[in-house]
Amino acid sequence: MAEANITVDRLLKRLSRGMQSLLLMVVALGATTLLWAATSIHSSTWKEFLNAVATGLLVSAAFGIAQALITSRVSTELLRASVVEEVSHSLAQANNAYYPANEFSASMTPDPLFNARLTQDLEKSSTFWFRGLSGRYAAARLSFNQNVSLQAHFILPDPKVAGTFEGRVDYAYRNKIYSDLNIDDIRSTIRNDIAIGIVGMLEACRKCAMLELILTPMPLLDRYEIFRDAIWVTLYSDPGQGMTFPRTLRFRASSVMYLMQQADCLQTRSHPNARVIQFPRAATVDDVLTLFEDITGEAITEDDYQRLKESFMRFADNFGRATRIRRNQ
Repeated sequence: MAEANITVDRLLKRLSRGMQSLLLMVVALGATTLLWAATSIHSSTWKEFLNAVATGLLVSAAFGIAQALITSRVSTELLRASVVEEVSHSLAQANNAYYPANEFSASMTPDPLFNARLTQDLEKSSTFWFRGLSGRYAAARLSFNQNVSLQAHFILPDPKVAGTFEGRVDYAYRNKIYSDLNIDDIRSTIRNDIAIGIVGMLEACRKCAMLELILTPMPLLDRYEIFRDAIWVTLYSDPGQGMTFPRTLRFRASSVMYLMQQADCLQTRSHPNARVIQFPRAATVDDVLTLFEDITGEAITEDDYQRLKESFMRFADNFGRATRIRRNQ
């Protein structure tokens, strides 16, 4: 559309220049004719009259030429300004749709700037979608949450389905995240992280209006956190980093990434193979133990749950100190 408008403007501009040139030529020819006629007339009155008319026509022609040049230059500048504005607007739309608004480099420890910006998005949002492995860090963040109207949705690998978290095991093994562990020990460590994350969600749900767990047999390797104004994508699929915390991109809500993942999360929730579990805000110890077994397929005792809870609270406190997030009681 912009190219068509530019083409039309150019054609009209050329037509206008042609009409102006033709008119000026006619005026100049008429003035020359009158001056020639004045030289052949003997009457001084008619001679003065013809000279005056011819001079006026020549002055008008000169003024018209100057005005045409000025008008043409102004129209050219206006056209250039409109083209620049259109191109700038198109580039801005493309940037919002396809390019991240922020990028955070991979690191071995939690990045305070990363967590501060993500916490701001959480505080301004009434909904939160998490799609990852264990949800430990998200649950720890929710333990500091002060937005009691927040509706949280966690999409995690189904622990009852074999091999659902092997992608993260492979990432940890390839990048030597646990350099002193073999692959079986890494698998056990990640399974324990998942248990701590589930206990953290059971504790954090008291600070949310609603928290539900969506267990899927088809998890994604990358981590996605969706808020009202942005989506955060942590690239565990990005090769060759060797970092505990991979590179993360933040996209605006107007981006294609946001719209695609938001639709995919809703589709995953409604998938027939997904298990959707609502976390009660008030539950007895027996309810919690039954819920944990329903999620993981592993029965635990009250003492086991207490140890997992203490592990989560230590993890959340360490996370809060590392990211400088303050806990309000």
